[in-house]
Amino acid sequence: MSPPVDADAVVREVREALSARAAAATDPRITVGDRALLVSCRHPDEGTLAGVAHRPSAPVADEDARDATVEQLAQEATDAAPGSVARAVGLATLNALSVGEVEWLAGDPMAALDTSVETVATVGLFRPAFKKFGDVSVRVVERDVGGIDPESLPERVPTALFSPGEVDAAFDGADVCFVTGSTLVYGGIDAYLAAAGRAAVPLVVVVGATASMLPGPLFDRGVDLVAGARVRDVASVRDHVAAGDCGTDLHDAGLQKVYCAADSPLPGLQLPAERPNTEP
Repeated sequence: MSPPVDADAVVREVREALSARAAAATDPRITVGDRALLVSCRHPDEGTLAGVAHRPSAPVADEDARDATVEQLAQEATDAAPGSVARAVGLATLNALSVGEVEWLAGDPMAALDTSVETVATVGLFRPAFKKFGDVSVRVVERDVGGIDPESLPERVPTALFSPGEVDAAFDGADVCFVTGSTLVYGGIDAYLAAAGRAAVPLVVVVGATASMLPGPLFDRGVDLVAGARVRDVASVRDHVAAGDCGTDLHDAGLQKVYCAADSPLPGLQLPAERPNTEP
């Protein structure tokens, strides 16, 4: 029998590593949109820091808008209920506090699959990415697999749907596994990473703006690459988040796709050689 998995372990380690920065930061500002949310704060040495996260469909509770310190918001990343807006706010806070602590590179790993890749497994249905996958078969693990209409999936990309209980079958023989950062909001990321380890997936990528935090704890669990997002224009991204935008609209507004690898080169990806993206 597999040992129990601590669903909050990854995030707790990130939060603890950022505790000094959280204590020093002030003036938190929360912007909650229909599909994403943004948290910004002020650091005495670095100025404005900002991070984004997926906004779950749960309603905004009274406590989500309370007058909280940056430390208290960061604590919500593990203490708030899975799938709640409060937890997403906590994760966006950790993403903001991680700014300046990670040497991100600009790029989109989902658009960099090597021609040798034949089977991709994903946790989460990345519809916009299907046009980037090319000639591969895709296995999708979804929390609500019954709510997906197979007829809505692109015909040119052979796709099989799996429930979370079928994750071992979905990962078996996959060349690459993309795990959505939204699993940090809803829970389950440790279990999915453990499954990828059991299946010996050659390349494991955690992807999405919600995962734009210190990558060390993810690397320690076998993740090869973290693909997140960096807020390059806080005011513009805030306005677009408030307007209900996400995805491409946010990237056009100043949310840049970035990634950080545990090692290089990586099997299955053809990533451009770039210098660390350290500009504000």
